[in-house]
Amino acid sequence: MRRDQYNVAVARPFEKPYTKVRDKKQKAPRTTVTVGEKLLYLSSVIVCVALALVVLSKYAKVNELNVALQETNAAIEEAHKVNFKLETEKKKLADVERIRKFAESNGLELTTPKYLPSIRP
Repeated sequence: MRRDQYNVAVARPFEKPYTKVRDKKQKAPRTTVTVGEKLLYLSSVIVCVALALVVLSKYAKVNELNVALQETNAAIEEAHKVNFKLETEKKKLADVERIRKFAESNGLELTTPKYLPSIRP
């Protein structure tokens, strides 16, 4: 049979393709997803989405806190600069020579004390 396999002039009997005969007791293979599996898939998707939402909300909260921290640090730095300027102005205004000139220009006189203050208790 093999030698005349490609010979079209040879007549061969018609053979039906092999088909498996099922018994009446055998059931057809299941091709659909059961209700339990659907519920399992749905619940796993819901859990994954919930976890993703929790992670993203925590990430957003961390970013919000970082922005607030940077704003607070900037405000603190600005307050330090203002304090430094005020301290230098205070030192300028507390200068003894400036106070003496201001007092003399307003008609005040400097009197020397008649006694020396004691540092003894």
